[in-house]
Amino acid sequence: MRFNYSTMTALLIGVISLAMLVYYYNVEKDFRKNYKTISAQFNTLQKDQERISYDILQSALFAYYNQDVIAKDRRNIRAVVSSLYQHPLLQHKKHYQPLKETIANLQIEIETYIELIEYYLMINAGIKNSMVFLSTHENKSNKFFQPGSSSLRNIHEIIDSILQAKRMLDKSYLRQLSEQIKQLENNTLTEEQMVYVNTLLIHAGYLEKNYPSYIEAFYSIMNSSLRDDLEKAQLQFEHLAKDDITYLNTLTTSLFILIFMAILVITVLLYRLQKENVKLITLHNKLQYTLQHDTLTGLLNRRSYEASVSKLDSPAVLLINISRFKMINDFYGTDYGDKLLIEVAAQLIQKFNQEPGICYRISGDEFAIVFEEFDVKYIEAIAHEVNELLTNRNYKISDINHTISINMAISNLKPLLETADMALKQLKQRPTGNLLHYSKKLDVKEKIRSNIEITQILHDALNEDRIIPYYQPIIDLKTREIVKYEALVRLKLKDGNILKPIQFLPIAQQTPLYHEITRVMITKSIAYFADKPYRFSINLSMADLEDDEIINILIGHFTAYPDIVTRMDIELLESEMLTDMEKVKNFISELKKLGCGISIDDFGSGYSNFSNLTELDLDALKIDGSLIKEINHSPEHYKTVKAIMGLVNEMGIDSIAEFVQDEASAQMLSELGVTHAQGYFFGKPDEFIVDI
Repeated sequence: MRFNYSTMTALLIGVISLAMLVYYYNVEKDFRKNYKTISAQFNTLQKDQERISYDILQSALFAYYNQDVIAKDRRNIRAVVSSLYQHPLLQHKKHYQPLKETIANLQIEIETYIELIEYYLMINAGIKNSMVFLSTHENKSNKFFQPGSSSLRNIHEIIDSILQAKRMLDKSYLRQLSEQIKQLENNTLTEEQMVYVNTLLIHAGYLEKNYPSYIEAFYSIMNSSLRDDLEKAQLQFEHLAKDDITYLNTLTTSLFILIFMAILVITVLLYRLQKENVKLITLHNKLQYTLQHDTLTGLLNRRSYEASVSKLDSPAVLLINISRFKMINDFYGTDYGDKLLIEVAAQLIQKFNQEPGICYRISGDEFAIVFEEFDVKYIEAIAHEVNELLTNRNYKISDINHTISINMAISNLKPLLETADMALKQLKQRPTGNLLHYSKKLDVKEKIRSNIEITQILHDALNEDRIIPYYQPIIDLKTREIVKYEALVRLKLKDGNILKPIQFLPIAQQTPLYHEITRVMITKSIAYFADKPYRFSINLSMADLEDDEIINILIGHFTAYPDIVTRMDIELLESEMLTDMEKVKNFISELKKLGCGISIDDFGSGYSNFSNLTELDLDALKIDGSLIKEINHSPEHYKTVKAIMGLVNEMGIDSIAEFVQDEASAQMLSELGVTHAQGYFFGKPDEFIVDI
């Protein structure tokens, strides 16, 4: 009788638990659906606004730009905010009414924003039409005016002022335009010249009148507060949604208690039956272990990771990746790689499989340590211990001693593994460091915003003469004496801090400002060394070779400083694939005739087409720093450098190793026959040089 009563009790608790589970499922399903929908709409609004800002910037920078995408985004942002305002959650739930009022205000703000964009696009069409006309009209000026005439000079000054204002997005370049127009109007002109000049003055006058309004509209769009207001509205929504989350958590706790009670009753029943199914339980435990643990290393597996993380309120993860593990597998074989993984896992189990975190093997060469709470200093300390534990030891496998290096990422933003993996990918693109925190700045939206900010910083730096060369010495490896300096671009911020090329050049290369930077570097470097006896080098990309204006500037400086060309080297970037080999050959031939030296920079970083390079009349090959930094520890990098030196010796040219950081590397490079080197071991880049 007691057995039947216990069975009925367990059954009743089970039925109630099932009913609550169904109810919880429906409530939780509705909440997640509403939450995802509204969050997605907020994200869409923010992305559309960011995209519109980016497209407006594109339309301002480039003469020909399809504005259909801007019109599409305007329609979309209207439709999305209208849909958001009409969402049932805001209509029927009382505590969401403040958010409804906020969105109503956003609708008004968005309409004002769109009206400003429409005004900008309208005036932009006229501005670009006049700009294109003036550029074309200028080419016809030689038909009507004698070279060197005051009228022709006035025409060029007017058009140069307008084009400079357009290029720099700065109306201040038009300050002299009225005076320039008056000077042109005061000249004595023939009837045919008058027709030409009147047409030019119509467009110049239009630009003088409308360009300031155009610039004001452009910067009003760029500096709109809409982006911040959208983020504030989304934060307001997430704050209001906490009440629903609290209710779901209460429901989850109640459901857990009921299920626990059912399990407790069933456990008692199973115990009273004296566990006649011992073999079945044993098998079940083995299966559970297999489901929860990695069969190779004995660590908890990804399934266990996902189950554990889902139970934590604010977890954080330290993701650990073995560097170049695929190369180890390919070089030594998968059996060797498996044994190495077992050794690494054993170290982690011994030290970290208790508190403060639990270790998991996530995938082939990736491990994770999970923390219940996000304490950045504490997790950084654990990361330091992991690095010391795994990298400062020899792993003896199959009578081979092996050391490893690792990369690590920390994240507390869900989904944890995806965000931490994103940080790992970013980390592998950086030259130094093996630990990176994930932040929203790594997201695409933040990248777009960062691109806009960097473009504005570049624009201001060019206007305010804050693009400056730094000079790094290059030494002879035999004599250890400085033989020349390389000019390296830097950007000085308004607060005096310095940005390195990796922080702004990739963005600059997507805009016309890149050629302005090249022009400044050529001009300043040549002027700096004009009265100094040193040899020096500057860098040019394939994009620079294809820009006739850059080449003309370079040749012009050689004319102004005729003795400097014999003390100058041009370094061509090998990482940009040499697409037009004939143009490169002609460029090298012309400069060699003048006495200029030619070298290939960053060799070994990318394309590395040996057969093409042997066709070029080069003076030196610079070996990429990514090969040099690890040459003491990587047999593969050593073999690659040795192969490059075979090519160098065959061509009979000099070799320069980048990123030399210690005496051991310098000695090894000298033994391989490398003739020159540069790096922090010999001297850091500086704004000024000291006498050799």
